[in-house]
Amino acid sequence: MAILCRLHDAYGDRLIEGLRAALPGEDLRLWPEIGDPAEIDICLVFRMPPGFLAQFPNLKLVSSTGAGIDHFMLDPDLPRHIPFVRVVDEDFASRMADYVCCWTLFHHREVAHFLAAQQRHEWSYRTMRAAREVVVGVMGLGQMGGLAARRLAGLGYTVRGWSRTPRAIEGVQGFAGPEEFGDFLSGTEILVNLLALTGETRGILCRDTFARMPRGGVVISAGRGGHLVEQDLIDALAGGQLRAATIDAFSQEPLPPEHPFWTTPGLFVTPHASSTASLESTVNTLAGNVLRFRRGEPLLNRVDLSRGY
Repeated sequence: MAILCRLHDAYGDRLIEGLRAALPGEDLRLWPEIGDPAEIDICLVFRMPPGFLAQFPNLKLVSSTGAGIDHFMLDPDLPRHIPFVRVVDEDFASRMADYVCCWTLFHHREVAHFLAAQQRHEWSYRTMRAAREVVVGVMGLGQMGGLAARRLAGLGYTVRGWSRTPRAIEGVQGFAGPEEFGDFLSGTEILVNLLALTGETRGILCRDTFARMPRGGVVISAGRGGHLVEQDLIDALAGGQLRAATIDAFSQEPLPPEHPFWTTPGLFVTPHASSTASLESTVNTLAGNVLRFRRGEPLLNRVDLSRGY
């Protein structure tokens, strides 16, 4: 049997070279050099068009080469009877927490104001509130969101979290389920989105959500592009319901040069760069699950396709 690798290009040839070194004896095929599709029993895939996996009749394991699996869920021919795994580890979560803390501090300390003042050659002093006076709400308290919430609490922020089911995190006020979503938003000044993209969370960053936050709030979204209703964000910024936003993931990537986000006042764009697992971590996780599968051992980071994460 053989392993098909359709990999992202973040690490160039180093990723496939690392996998070959970690999996000696395995027949690794780099897309588009598939060979006989019937010989493929494992796919390591970054992104794929709908129907891609259906061409492999003996497929027994699929691994996303990143944390996201929403591109899989859009495939109507997805082989749901086989296991799916993804790359999520402490390294990935730690880099995501760094991103969240960076932008939370950026907005709390009004760095954009000082950068603009510098461009005008203007000495424009502002007083700053203590971190404990700023309420940060984290949507999604899984491996990444939970660590981000703990890091924010460690910086002194007043932190609250919202998740599908109750989660207990020291130093974080917890809210759960749709019945507590409004209460969660009503006191949240800086809203951080680290949710998985599911049918229930698609479009959650919308006019109604922004309206439930205190006026002049901030949104930081490092989830998925499908979480955001783009025009609602533009309108909320234009109307002052939100004073700023940082968005890392978009429905269309790369973001087209003509997209209004590039020139929307108060909106900061990052190119889906909030977190990437290190090369070593990616190789170890991908190869580790291949070896576990070959030995019949439990897989790491297995996806529940019924939930979408």
